[in-house]
Amino acid sequence: MSATKSKPTHIYSSISVAIVMFLLGAFVLLLLHSHNLTNIIKEKMNIVAELEKDANSNDVITLMKQQTEIRNESIKYIPKSEAIATMSNNLKIDFDEDSNPFSDVVTFNIKSSDYNSDVLKKIKLALEDNDNVQSVYYEDLTIQNIKSNLNKVAYAIFSIGLIFVFLAIIIIRNTINLSMYADRWEIKTMELIGAKWGFIKMPYIKTGILVGFRAFIIAAISIMALLILVNIYFPNIWEIVNFFYILISLGVIFVLAIIIPAITTNAAADKYLKKNMDALYE
Repeated sequence: MSATKSKPTHIYSSISVAIVMFLLGAFVLLLLHSHNLTNIIKEKMNIVAELEKDANSNDVITLMKQQTEIRNESIKYIPKSEAIATMSNNLKIDFDEDSNPFSDVVTFNIKSSDYNSDVLKKIKLALEDNDNVQSVYYEDLTIQNIKSNLNKVAYAIFSIGLIFVFLAIIIIRNTINLSMYADRWEIKTMELIGAKWGFIKMPYIKTGILVGFRAFIIAAISIMALLILVNIYFPNIWEIVNFFYILISLGVIFVLAIIIPAITTNAAADKYLKKNMDALYE
């Protein structure tokens, strides 16, 4: 049957389905990695303990190490002389050491598994109870904002993907209708000699599956190319990339790339086969 021949409409269908699979794959990747990204950001969020004048920084650091939620390797003492030097370098302005407005500080990070409002408040109170600590500063809302923005991006991609799913279904249906219209007399002849619908539809369903497989290959290559580009321009991004999640994403789009064209093709073929002889002349 001509349904097995390569036609421009099949190429358009493959490209359309590939766009759908690429967007859905990107959605799954973002969704799966959002937890990893949030955890890494949590562990990189600096919490600042501002020290009193002439404070004993070693006592403060010892106290911090007693807090099991604090990552000991992240504790860093920054004298006020270093702070004013950094500010001078950034602003290209020479500040007077004698009128240094900064205080000595100790920065640290919390373990991602313990990063929550209750733990932050507990550590803040524990440190501020020490006579060497003037105040503790942290930004709890930043994590929530990042997570919220990631979810918005992921669901925006998903929404766009759904639109393309609808368009892909229309294109595939039209492709199958065109193929079956070209073969309409051959199809009716097969029906007259007793061929089952399943036998008649099989070449078209196979064509639909082939369209989906081609789409998967294009989408998979595009996703890997995107990851490579991200790695080139944002090399630190590989800290959060989980290759198992990549495999899951590719597996999801492979299944969808086969199922969507197969189901759409089957439905389009059923609708066409239900037409009577008079409808074939239209």
